[in-house]
This record gives sequence, C-alpha cells and structure tokens, in this order.
Amino acid sequence: MSTTEQSFEPEGQTPSRPMLYWSWWLPLFGLAWLAFFFSAFPQPLTLFQQNWALIFVGIAGAFIGNITAVGGGLVFVPAMIFVYHLPPVVALKIAIATQSFGMTSGAIGWLRRGVVSLDALKFTIPGLLIGSTISSLVIHPNALLVKGLFGPVSILIGLITLFLHQRHRHNEKHSIPDSAKIPLFIVSLIGGLITGWVAIGEGEVIAAFLMLAYKINSSRSIGLGVVLLSINSIYLAIIHNFFLGGIPWNFAAFTILGAVYGARLGPYISQWINPQILKIGFAAIAIIDGTIFLLQFLLMGTH
Repeated sequence: MSTTEQSFEPEGQTPSRPMLYWSWWLPLFGLAWLAFFFSAFPQPLTLFQQNWALIFVGIAGAFIGNITAVGGGLVFVPAMIFVYHLPPVVALKIAIATQSFGMTSGAIGWLRRGVVSLDALKFTIPGLLIGSTISSLVIHPNALLVKGLFGPVSILIGLITLFLHQRHRHNEKHSIPDSAKIPLFIVSLIGGLITGWVAIGEGEVIAAFLMLAYKINSSRSIGLGVVLLSINSIYLAIIHNFFLGGIPWNFAAFTILGAVYGARLGPYISQWINPQILKIGFAAIAIIDGTIFLLQFLLMGTH
C-alpha cells in the first residue's frame, strides 16, 4: 500500500457501538450548576424567573449542533440578538461559552460510540487553534463580522447539508486516508477562522469535507466534527473570558444547563432515526435562519 493510500485506521473498520443517554456525571453536573448559580449571582431566584426559558434554547441548540456538527450557535446567536436584543458580539460570546459545554457533552457521547477517528486530531487541532487565534486576537470579532458573516455561512451550511443528503450512501468509507493530513489541517484552519467570528463552522466544514472529498461515513465525519468544535469552543471561551472582555454568565449559565443535557440527544437519537430526515429539517432551518440574518443585515446594518 502506498503512502497516499494508507489510512488512519484499518479500512472497513466499524467500531460503532450502542450508546446510552444517561451517564454518571450528568447528575453531578446538575448539582455543580446549582452550587455555582446560587453562589455566583446576588439574586438567583429573580434571575431564574427572568431567564429560565434560555434552558430550552440551550437544549434545542445543542441537539441541532450535535446531530449535525454545525454547532448550537445556529440557534444561540439569533435567539440572543432577535429575542433578547443583545449586541452581536455579546451573542457570540454566549454562543461560544454554551458550545464549550454543550459540544463537549455531545463529543463525549460520540466518543463513547467509538466512531471518532482520534488519529485525525493531531492534524486538525493545530489548524483550528491557528484559525481561532487569528479570528479572535488578530482580527477581533465585531458587529459587522458577526452579522455580516452569520447569514451567508448559515445559508451555505444549509445548502451543503442538502447537497450531502442527495448524495448516494453506497461506497462509504470508515477510515480517513493518510493523504488527507494536509487538507484536513487547511480545512480545520478555515473552520477555526469562521467559528471565531460567528460561533459556527468548524464542525460542519470538517464533516462536509470528509463526506464530499473522501466519502467518509456520515457518523464518523460528524463525530469528528463535534469533537473539533468542542475543542474549538473551549479555546475560544477561554480567550473571550480572559482577553476579550469576559462572558455574560447571567445569560450563558442557563443556555449551558440546557446544552449539556440537550447535547446528549444528538449522538443518542442518531442511533435510531434516519439522519437524512433530520438533516433536511436542519438544512431548512439553517437556510431560513441565514436568510433572515442576511436581510436584516442588508436593511439595518449592525444595529
């Protein structure tokens, strides 16, 4: 076998295994969240009455993000801007902070299913870190970038998802070829750039690239995308919290709680429901969401 034909894993290996929704650490997280909530905020009950609905926003965003690898920012960013009327950059911060928990919860589920090509991380993580550093510390996210890019990126992701849905599922592969090292690095860097500006992109870009360029099985592609977006979101959350003015935890605390539990639904439900049906619904939401953002940006700018 030539160097370009080698793969990260033995060809045809399908280690996917059944996954249970519940894990021992989920109730512990709930207790830790309660301890944090009642100790970190001066009027926790009043705050809960004002923002409890964000828990369900977190559940919805994390479910969509983890079943498609696109990221919950697809739900979090527009919800924060259009419903809570927060500035775009603040919405971005909340989305990134939420994803750092929600996508990690989902990533654990995908890892437990055994479908993530761990060897690919050594070529993708450096790329996403470089891209995220540039898009956060070099070219800072601002209202123009967030609102100007979110619509087109969301529409593009929806169209890519529809295109992937139309492709035939025969001849799928379960291993990433060794020749994909450099392309994966470049694509993950581009994904890191996009995610740093609009909170979505890394996971779906990687998943779409693997399915289109190498015909990798959708579960394996999405699983790797979720893990990478989890790492990307954690890295960006650290940057925003310590170097870019902090994160509004009075909002993020609620979306995080919902996201941790909602994220598990992605890899869990994907075992039993045809992912093609879910992808059609997701693609429609992404396109509609992006169109609304794009029209609002063209008509009203960054206000």
